[in-house]
Amino acid sequence: MEKIQSFQITGMTIAGFKSYGEPTNLVFGNPTVITGGNGRGKTSIADAIAFAVTGLPFFGERGIDRLHNEAQPDVSITMNFVDEAGTAHVLTRTRHKSTMSILYDGYTIRQMDLTELFGEKDVFLSIFNPLYFIEELGEDGKNLLERHLPLISHEAVLAQLSDATRASLENEPLLSPDTYLKQKRADIRELEETIIYLQGQKDLTETQGEDWSQIVEGLSARKDAFTRTLEKLEAKRFDGLDTKAMEQRLVELSARYHEAAQDDSPLDAEILELERKLAARKAEQYQSAYTQAIADATAKLGQLTARFNMDKQAFQTFASGMTCPTCRRLITEEALVEVRTGLEQSAKETVAAGQEQRAQLNELKENDAKAKAVFEQFQADDVAKLEQQLAGLNAKKSEDSPVDSLRTEIQQLTADLEYGNLSESEYDQMEECREELRECAADLKAAQTVVEQKPDDFDEKIKAAQDKITVLKKLIADVAIYMSERAKLTFSALKMNKVEISLYDVVKTTGERKDAFKFTYGGRRYDRLSLSEKIRAGMEVSELMKRLTGRNYPVFVDNMESVDDLANVRPTGQVIMAKCVSGTPLAVRPVRPITLAERQAA
Repeated sequence: MEKIQSFQITGMTIAGFKSYGEPTNLVFGNPTVITGGNGRGKTSIADAIAFAVTGLPFFGERGIDRLHNEAQPDVSITMNFVDEAGTAHVLTRTRHKSTMSILYDGYTIRQMDLTELFGEKDVFLSIFNPLYFIEELGEDGKNLLERHLPLISHEAVLAQLSDATRASLENEPLLSPDTYLKQKRADIRELEETIIYLQGQKDLTETQGEDWSQIVEGLSARKDAFTRTLEKLEAKRFDGLDTKAMEQRLVELSARYHEAAQDDSPLDAEILELERKLAARKAEQYQSAYTQAIADATAKLGQLTARFNMDKQAFQTFASGMTCPTCRRLITEEALVEVRTGLEQSAKETVAAGQEQRAQLNELKENDAKAKAVFEQFQADDVAKLEQQLAGLNAKKSEDSPVDSLRTEIQQLTADLEYGNLSESEYDQMEECREELRECAADLKAAQTVVEQKPDDFDEKIKAAQDKITVLKKLIADVAIYMSERAKLTFSALKMNKVEISLYDVVKTTGERKDAFKFTYGGRRYDRLSLSEKIRAGMEVSELMKRLTGRNYPVFVDNMESVDDLANVRPTGQVIMAKCVSGTPLAVRPVRPITLAERQAA
């Protein structure tokens, strides 16, 4: 059914409704004046018109049973009216006991059909009853207005902004500015949390860097000490010895030995080969395959130890009122238990990881010791075997063999070139020092790797996050201006003579929209107005609802005796005015009949 944009009431028949028991015929014009003393049925006519259209009385209250006439159980309201095309219509609503029926131009229809014709009840009653909007709807009136306010286009709002603000927002998705601002504020909070996290990580990295710097410093000092000891022993080893002459002498003895051996039996060649193998086997040094792995495991264990000490110190010293070095939050009494629990859990995890790492380190050292023991055992077995073979061969030779004497001298000279001026214990110390120096160098390399690892550029990341926050805050400020301008354009549709309505306030700094439904008349609150002022204010709202909804319906002004005139309101449609005239019977008088032109423009 097509909606009725405008209509004027030409007549009514009321029966069984409030004070109207028997059928009563009424004729309406524009305007229509209803007079009579108190209790004569003036307001009942307003209830009857509202009931015919909405099924509810003038102020929309429930409890239809009270509308029945006490002597007549059946209610019947027939309203004759003409629409904007000048077409006459008849609307009849009857109620028999609890059964309601509606006839429109002779056809049975439903209430939802009437709603489609005349609009929702709040729209109809806000136009028909000047006091309904503010006294009955209250805050709900805000929602009603928002549903019927004209949509302000994005381009229209942008046109009101400065060039800079317009350029900032023209490509932003502002279909729902409130949602947009909510998301941007969430982005800022996330960036702020990121900055706190990065600052905590920066501080933690700097602290760990200081610890590892101390480890590197200690290892460097230890390496220098081993180096000095080794240099001292190596300097003493060949001090005053003519090693070149000794080496030349060894070459000569070897040549003589070779020449004598050629003259000797093949047994000498075999002895010489055994001596070479024996010397080579004795000279072999254990080469560990676990040195680097042990150094790496030691470095990792050091990291875990440093982390545990930090957690332990933090656990022992944390108290409410302090600032957490990791998250930068102020630790309250309520959060202290949570923080200490987190630190305790972190320490437990570090201890577990450290135990696992120490187990790996111990396993590596154990494997290294086993490998070294196996090497030394094999070396000892081989040496013993070669010495036994050599002793057997030598026994076969004569005691004054020149080859034997040459061999003895070569062995002594070889030992002198190996030990030099060092005693056997000093030589062993030198070898141990070399081994310690190799291990220390591996540990130092591992520690330096940790120290020299390039940490994240926290300052750069923090600055990038701060720059993003600055951009987002500028966007939020621009959207606040946008929403303020859109509110101005929106509220311009609510422009009235003396009534001012505000649906919400826009916070200039954040753009946040806060509900703030305000209704004033001449700058004064509604609850402080006189009855005549309330009626005038209601008439302005009635005209506003006509303008917003495109529906021009009759207006019923009750208590008109308290109003001098409606000249300042200038109602645009049919006006029905009820005045209390003491002691007089009810009279419904059309001041001027509805003309054909009014019917056509109803």
